[in-house]
Amino acid sequence: MRHTPQNIFYHNLVGLRVKVLEHPDESLKGLEGLVVNESKNFLWIMDNEGKIRMVEKLGYFEFLLPSGKRVVISGSSVRKRPEERLKKFR
Repeated sequence: MRHTPQNIFYHNLVGLRVKVLEHPDESLKGLEGLVVNESKNFLWIMDNEGKIRMVEKLGYFEFLLPSGKRVVISGSSVRKRPEERLKKFR
């Protein structure tokens, strides 16, 4: 299944480019990079300097899909393990 703005909630987010738009931790706002790992509550984002930051799935994130489309989602909407989100889809 291809990533689309409508089904991104059911995909593993690893490998997608991401930007933190809003977050309770002000120091994370504007962080951009590549999602290198994902758990129930966190995204591990490698920034453009190669530093990996562990970011809680709170606030709002903008993901760049392989098609070039950008989609903004609430972190709470993906605050589950990828396999749990897929079960919800079925």
